[in-house]
Amino acid sequence: MPRPRIRLAGIVLVALFGAGCQGVQAPKVDAPPPAPTSTPSPSPTAAANWTQSLDFSGDVHGTMTTVVPVSPQIRSECTGRNSRPAGVWASTLFGFVGSDVYGVLFAVGQYRGPGSYSAPDVTVQVHSSDNSAVWQSIGERSAKFTVGPDEESGTVDASLTNLGSNQATMQLSGSWNCRT
Repeated sequence: MPRPRIRLAGIVLVALFGAGCQGVQAPKVDAPPPAPTSTPSPSPTAAANWTQSLDFSGDVHGTMTTVVPVSPQIRSECTGRNSRPAGVWASTLFGFVGSDVYGVLFAVGQYRGPGSYSAPDVTVQVHSSDNSAVWQSIGERSAKFTVGPDEESGTVDASLTNLGSNQATMQLSGSWNCRT
């Protein structure tokens, strides 16, 4: 009569398993917290009228005079007047230098309002449109940056290091503007 014992053992196992699973609950998953409200938000304004006079020398030669129209891959943005509550000012500009599109990023940490900033409080970065080449301000005297009274214009003078070679190989200087 081995069969009834196996059947009895199976019934006991099912009963024990069922009793043990009654207290099991699915893990509780909390919803992610909302995004911080103090982060400045870039303005999605049309960038066609953002005139620039940014001179590039070194690895890249030429002048960026305007930004390219918005596309799914490229969007020039500016936090401008929205920057003070968060204490950070930033702008990303995409424009032609010669026949190639480059991105230029300005970021001011510890933003106090219109005025002059220098590294390390300001970071200046230039990158090719495909990000295959990136230059950035590195070091205490690598960048000087001004934000005008309107918080949508100013000047820059930066010595940029090629992050691939770790050599200072680009100079960026001139005036910029954006719209919020």
